[in-house]
Amino acid sequence: MIAFASSVMRREAELLGVTRAADTPVVFAAAMSMQQRARLVDAFRHRAVLRFLDSFHALSHALREHLDGPDAVVIPARDATGVDALALVGEIARERPRTAIIAYVQAGAQHSTDIRGLAAAGVHQFVFPGFDDSGIALRAILGAARRQCAADWVMHKLWPIVPVKLHPVIQMALARPDVITTVRGLADALGVQRHTLFNWCVQSKFPSPEEVLIWARLSLVAYYLETTGCTVETIALELSFPSDTALRNAMKRYTGHRATELRGPGGLDTVIAALVRRLGQGSRARKLHLE
Repeated sequence: MIAFASSVMRREAELLGVTRAADTPVVFAAAMSMQQRARLVDAFRHRAVLRFLDSFHALSHALREHLDGPDAVVIPARDATGVDALALVGEIARERPRTAIIAYVQAGAQHSTDIRGLAAAGVHQFVFPGFDDSGIALRAILGAARRQCAADWVMHKLWPIVPVKLHPVIQMALARPDVITTVRGLADALGVQRHTLFNWCVQSKFPSPEEVLIWARLSLVAYYLETTGCTVETIALELSFPSDTALRNAMKRYTGHRATELRGPGGLDTVIAALVRRLGQGSRARKLHLE
């Protein structure tokens, strides 16, 4: 056991010593067992910067100290003393809505109450020991949690701007941006006909479904440009744009800004402001038409 712990600590030191690339996520993990630490270290070697905290309290303190990070946190459903993570998850969800939350939980009906409670509190993804807590599976869960977190935050920003009737449309577009790239795909995902989407947009006095889809996708692009160091090429690939040139052209056409101008704080707000202007232009055009 001592040899195993020493091995894990050596691998942790190697991970902490990794020089962070611009698009390398920072992950805080708290109250994890040695075996869980080993799983995380092996999965994220050279792919993430890991920091381990001994307790929920230590994680909460570290989060208050690091205003710019992390990208994700990993915690068990309960710590070694039996304290559940609900309060901590709620705290992170409220105070750091752009930090993805992953819970390391046991599978089985006897743990369903923990899972439901954590999901309601704000956990984005779950890891089940012995099932998906190694290698590719763990990395996929981290990616899924960060995508879900991004979609939730962008939806939060679009919520007061987009008519309620179109909220499910925006949510679906944000949830599967790598798959839903056309109006037909969006309609199929929602289980409706294309003309239904057009009718919803007309009833909501909103631009066409094509624009609903592109504004959702450009908002996600802006989020990633603002919060990660990913290149435009990488973002275009992740969101299934035909090419980075197509992404750049769409951003310039719809927002009036080059993608590179959206780096750093305020990128998403810039796209939201462009959407608000577009909606105002549409309202004026409809008014003139009626007159």
